[in-house]
Amino acid sequence: MAKGETAAQRFVRLNKVEGTFREIDVPKDRKTSALEMAAASGIDPARLFKTLILETAEGKLVCAIVPASRDLDRKALARELGTKRVDLAPKDKAVKTSGYEMGACSPLGQKKKLPTFIDESAKGFETVFVSGGAYGLELEIAPEELARAAEAVFAGISHEVE
Repeated sequence: MAKGETAAQRFVRLNKVEGTFREIDVPKDRKTSALEMAAASGIDPARLFKTLILETAEGKLVCAIVPASRDLDRKALARELGTKRVDLAPKDKAVKTSGYEMGACSPLGQKKKLPTFIDESAKGFETVFVSGGAYGLELEIAPEELARAAEAVFAGISHEVE
């Protein structure tokens, strides 16, 4: 890796993924929510996607990419996977599998390739933003390019925040 390069930046460079990294001025001393990131950057929260590592009832890990403005619909994702339920993976498992700290998990360049699902709302935008693998680093990318690079499928896996 180049000096200071995240695993996501390395993945994008080596795999010739079309996208642009952008730094957002957010506090580096604490975890920032996706909605705070959107507010700090001026990005529409519907275009800023958070990457979640989840665990199925059978103990398998999966990756879900959903907009900051919405919540993960766990039942919908469970149906997609053919399992009873999905829950957020324990922090240590998520960090070990992805290689990223919580709050800075990118869908690209993870240590272990996981089945990945992108909320279908992403298709309504020319580009979306996902974590670049570090706090305050975002990758602007076309949804189709993200799906190709992450080997992901689109699915209806989010719902309005309650």
